[in-house]
Amino acid sequence: MAHVNTNPASTRMLGNLHCFSCVARHMSFTLAADELCLTQSAVSHRIKQLETQLGFSLFLRFNRRIQLTYEGEQLWAVLNDSLSSLDMTIRDLRNQDIGGHLTVSVPPSFAQHWITPRLSQFQKQNPRLFLHFKTHSRLIDFSRENIDIAIYYGNGDYPGLHAQRLMMEYLQPVCSPDYAREHDLYDKRENLAQCQFLHDVNAWPDAGAHAEWEYWCEAYGIASVDLCCGYSFDRSEMAVNAAKHGLGIAMGRLNLIQDDINRGELIAPFKQMIRAKQHYFAVCHPDRVNRPAINALLQWLSKTAAQDKLV
Repeated sequence: MAHVNTNPASTRMLGNLHCFSCVARHMSFTLAADELCLTQSAVSHRIKQLETQLGFSLFLRFNRRIQLTYEGEQLWAVLNDSLSSLDMTIRDLRNQDIGGHLTVSVPPSFAQHWITPRLSQFQKQNPRLFLHFKTHSRLIDFSRENIDIAIYYGNGDYPGLHAQRLMMEYLQPVCSPDYAREHDLYDKRENLAQCQFLHDVNAWPDAGAHAEWEYWCEAYGIASVDLCCGYSFDRSEMAVNAAKHGLGIAMGRLNLIQDDINRGELIAPFKQMIRAKQHYFAVCHPDRVNRPAINALLQWLSKTAAQDKLV
């Protein structure tokens, strides 16, 4: 076995740089200590040791807070980029085969109503590939975040990224059967004026609070309703769940509510539906599209979406 010559001073500096990275990310010695499983004094000692090794201060220390010095900011910028590149390289090496682990960012409603019910299919086809989901609707910085693939509900304009459309989406108002009867809604759009509207205010990044309802009403020439009269939620499934329980009428996305309609928990009182401006896209860094594990997930998403085509 070849002998690996290590320099103790270099090893210590690498350890101290890792400690500095944690402190700079949290801007807290206490939080960094928790992450590193060290005492706060041990973290402070490592930072002072690194400052001695480098010959300049990294932090300005105040009574209850710390702040990066100019030199500290420059070092953190370079170190953060280097760690991101190292992390991407490690993940690429791990994903050479169709196995390992992938981290996927998914909008909460899409994760709950579309991805989760179909995961057993994926697992049977890829028994050695494990997925870790993070649910939020914001856009991802693939150069800095530990995300392999993101599912976006949007317009497909994602410069510098590989984006493949999975499926189109259609909008249709939905409510409980009892609510429709009580408000005499069946094929009577004019009776929307007496309804309480349920809004997803975070339908897509930078969406307006009433964006989906405004789009649907404009398409069908409905101007006599007060869209502000209702409840707002930051997740689509919360608005739909409130509709199931008779609170009001929500704007349903057919790909996410079809099972609820099939079970009779929701009904669409109007025949009119409209194709949404936003659709579902699988997005990743273009340099990683052909990695076997990532390509396997992208292909499965596309194939499954095509099989589930509603309209």
